[in-house]
Amino acid sequence: MMLSDIKGIGPKRLALFSELHIQTPEDLLRFYPREYLDYSHVSQLRTLNDGDRVSIRVRVQSDPTVFYYKGKTIVSLRVSDGTGNATLRWMNQPYRANQFHSGDILFVHGVVSKKRRIVLYNPQINRKQEGIIPVYASIKGLPQALIRDAVADVLSKCEIPDPLPHEWLNRFALSDLKTAIREIHFPSDMEKLNLAKKRLSFDEAFLYFTAIQALKADRRRRNGFAFQTDSVLETFLASVSFQPTEAQLRTMHDVQNDMGTDIPMNRLVQGDVGSGKTLVAEFALAIAEYNHKQGVLLAPTELLAEQHFKTLSKRFPNACLYTGSMKAKEKKTAEEAIESGSTSVVIGTHALLSDVVRFHDLGLVITDEQHRFGVLQRAKIEEKGTRPDVLVMSATPIPRTLALLLYADLDLSVIDQLPPGRKPIKTHFVPTSKRKDLYRHLAECAKKGERAYIVCPLIEQTDGFEGQSLEELVPEIRSILPETKIGYLHGQMKELEKHAAMEAFRSGDTPVLIATTVVEVGVDVPEATAMVIEGADHFGLATLHQLRGRVGRGDLQSHCYLLAPKLSDHARTRIEAMLETNDGFVLAKKDLDMRGSGDLFGVKQSGEGETNSILSGCTVETIEMASKAADEVISLPSTMYNVLLEQARSRFQKLNHISQN
Repeated sequence: MMLSDIKGIGPKRLALFSELHIQTPEDLLRFYPREYLDYSHVSQLRTLNDGDRVSIRVRVQSDPTVFYYKGKTIVSLRVSDGTGNATLRWMNQPYRANQFHSGDILFVHGVVSKKRRIVLYNPQINRKQEGIIPVYASIKGLPQALIRDAVADVLSKCEIPDPLPHEWLNRFALSDLKTAIREIHFPSDMEKLNLAKKRLSFDEAFLYFTAIQALKADRRRRNGFAFQTDSVLETFLASVSFQPTEAQLRTMHDVQNDMGTDIPMNRLVQGDVGSGKTLVAEFALAIAEYNHKQGVLLAPTELLAEQHFKTLSKRFPNACLYTGSMKAKEKKTAEEAIESGSTSVVIGTHALLSDVVRFHDLGLVITDEQHRFGVLQRAKIEEKGTRPDVLVMSATPIPRTLALLLYADLDLSVIDQLPPGRKPIKTHFVPTSKRKDLYRHLAECAKKGERAYIVCPLIEQTDGFEGQSLEELVPEIRSILPETKIGYLHGQMKELEKHAAMEAFRSGDTPVLIATTVVEVGVDVPEATAMVIEGADHFGLATLHQLRGRVGRGDLQSHCYLLAPKLSDHARTRIEAMLETNDGFVLAKKDLDMRGSGDLFGVKQSGEGETNSILSGCTVETIEMASKAADEVISLPSTMYNVLLEQARSRFQKLNHISQN
């Protein structure tokens, strides 16, 4: 069966599915819903509380009304369920005014805003009660109904054999695969949906650990280069203008010991934001250069790559930068320097993974912000050398026990101290009534040469989303601060535009920068003393902590201001945690307790970049079960063993180390 065999999917829609990385029926079955609208149970209006996500059955009281507020079109609809009244409101969706009439019966799904009255903003509407409805990530031209029908068609026609031993299903209390896939797409009830999530997250974790087991076995069979490290550390420290922390020194000794053996180094350096991981990377590169080997530092964004290049080129004058937005002539010059060996240190982005980039003698691979890369990408860059040493760095704190499990193929060093003299960042929650006062305070700070970030969740307003977007925020802040230059930065800008915006901020030409989370990673401006996070309730703890870490890098006292017009219970817990501590490891533990390990472990580890990984709800218990199962793979019958290894290879494509032998 092919996707083109499904009714309603012609060449144009095939191309749209391809944009979502769906090219086969199997891809479609693994394209899991991002959320569910649960109409199986409806609530009564009189029982609702502020922040509740609910489904309600209501009757329309009168035809819709349309009004305008701050340039927005707002459609308002009064409804009742006999126990109370509510208002439904849609922002910038004028077509809604023609969809409803007095007396209509609607099933409504959304989040309750309850102050003087009950309002649901941008709710989902259904004309009949349909149980639990899956909602998929989509793009224009692929309606939700079409995706649902396509999935149902594939489910009815495809065989789904279960590769796991029946004994495992019993021991780990797992659903069979066909049932799990059916229930993840079309849940009978919430209990069966949770069982489906457990099975599919187990599979994802199990295949990951199976791939890692094979990768580790392959590494044990290989010899690497034993670097000469005598006197390098002493010389390196003599050239540093400050005293490294004990944690930095401990980690540098770990790196020195690893690189001094012929077993390829494979080490994770984990440290909180601002802990000084770059110094460790610089030391490892110094060892490589001392041994006439090339070292590469892979960064997740061009902004971060350029920042590393500025820093490292001071120590390594022949360092070379390689990014995707460089001009063809610049790339060609860099490629020639890399292949000839005239550069010993290469800093770049994913562009370095290209086949046109060939190294003369690659001995060291460093990936910065490891959570932005996956196993596949690490393997790809490693293949450009002959068993190079590998150092990966992460500023996303993970509880140590979980880190040892998730980074099972890596040795672990933790930098758990901040450089001396750093003032702890003060974090504040700012009520809506004080918002304009805060921005006027930032303007006063700007006059003294300080800088301020203002971060918001989205570039532009999106249906179903409540909160400030960059598109709305820029003109608003400019009107509040007419005498302060305001810049902006987001991920959809061209690289040259991003670079110009960041340079204007660094220089102080635009002392206030409004941005999305593109500034979350690695941006270092010592004069930045304020981080304002609009819509802080829309961010997870890890992101909030990363954003806070963009300030506090100079001598002045820095502040982080969290703004949110209203808070759900979960959001309030996150905000309170941010107010209580600056310790990323404490926050990581709380984050893990609150939402499971999915985002820490998820498909970003596989490098596939999917946004709807089933692992978003994966528990530590499930991961531990999957790890134990992976340890037992070798004892399975050879036919089953080979099938599972093939699945691991397929799921984590390009991990060419995985063998069936």
